Amino acid sequence: MPITVLFKFQYQAQFDAAGAEQELCSVFIGRCTEPLEIDPERDPGVALDRPQALQAELAGGAEKFTPWFKLEWARIWRDHRAALLALQQEL
Repeated sequence: MPITVLFKFQYQAQFDAAGAEQELCSVFIGRCTEPLEIDPERDPGVALDRPQALQAELAGGAEKFTPWFKLEWARIWRDHRAALLALQQEL
């Protein structure tokens, strides 16, 4: 499956006097048959997980996720779950 855009969203957060963040983010879906190489210095918290395991962790109240990730994952799980789970069937 080629990588495709599921949707885009705008994220904005104010961090008191420390500053603010405003981003336009794209959410992609696709499948890679090659092993993924993750740079632990750039992305120290990256963990690869099955969608059902991630959903269970979020539903259990895990606090390690950012607020915007929780919101957007809910959207992915609600609107794109079938496509996400179909990727697993292709393995």
